[in-house]
Amino acid sequence: MRSKAHIIKYIRVVVLFYICFIFRMTLWNRSTYPVHIFYGLFWELKNQMWGDIFKNIALFVPLGFIIGGRKGVIVGFLLSCGIETAQYFARLGYCEIDDVLNNTIGACLGVGLRICLGVGSGVLRRWEELPEFMRTPEVRPYWEKLNKKRFQLGLKRAFDLCAGGMVLLVTAIPMGVIAIAIKLDSEGPVFYRQERVTTYGKKFKIHKFRTMVSNADKIGTAVTVSGDNRITAVGKKLRNLRLDELPQVFDVLSGDMSFVGTRPEVTKYVKAYKPEFYATLLMPAGITSEASIRYKDEYSLLSAADDVDKVYIEQVLPAKMKWNLESVRRFRFLREILTMFRTVAAVLGKDYN
Repeated sequence: MRSKAHIIKYIRVVVLFYICFIFRMTLWNRSTYPVHIFYGLFWELKNQMWGDIFKNIALFVPLGFIIGGRKGVIVGFLLSCGIETAQYFARLGYCEIDDVLNNTIGACLGVGLRICLGVGSGVLRRWEELPEFMRTPEVRPYWEKLNKKRFQLGLKRAFDLCAGGMVLLVTAIPMGVIAIAIKLDSEGPVFYRQERVTTYGKKFKIHKFRTMVSNADKIGTAVTVSGDNRITAVGKKLRNLRLDELPQVFDVLSGDMSFVGTRPEVTKYVKAYKPEFYATLLMPAGITSEASIRYKDEYSLLSAADDVDKVYIEQVLPAKMKWNLESVRRFRFLREILTMFRTVAAVLGKDYN
């Protein structure tokens, strides 16, 4: 409760300072009119004053984002009405109803952006809302630590959306070239869609470039071993550079995955989880993680195993989970950014073992 009270206090201070900033931008350092002028609705639109319209909308987006919900829209509307009234009677001598409309639109956009980014209660479910299989004494300590870091979880989601959009823009053409190479190399679909498990046990079908022969999961294990004859020629190159994971940006944008987080496992491996392992499902599955860096060549570790699934469940999975659970326990937004840089270094050959 104390932590929540502190967060509310900080939010109020930030809102107060931003309102002061808005007053300075709208009431001070602007020319006054000798007579009172009243501009009606859509006046700026009719005169194509796009710059002013954009500024008035953008000015109130942060306010709606910070406050959120219906309060964000109501405060934005009332504040704008107050500013225009002050301008007309006490300060500048004119009033623009257009500004009230544009400011309110800006506040609405801010509230909508907050919802889309999952800032607030949406970034982590309340304890009583977790699936029953996760409400255990083993998971509780991890949930309590994350519950104190909701703002950073919101930043994590915001980063995923912004970075995901940029990655998609930059890699759209290269992914098109890779898709053509896959089709020319072997028969089958471009994408490999396998059911995986993410936040709170939700099942989804991951997007990856196909690097094996068609229906490879039906003629072998769910994990890949060194020298796996199911891997295609193009697939081998994609795996070495981890380019087969580029399409997972679609899963990041949809919210099923994040750039950093526990790698999504197939259902049969999740069923073998120990109670504590379910704590990794408090956060979205990730494209990379500290465990992925440490076990980037896990397929070579399994190549000598007679029973690959058994060795993976009994030896590799618990070892990876130590890193995954530590990442959840010590979650920091900046630590995740560092993990992304470490991943790039690992792909380029740096050994972190």
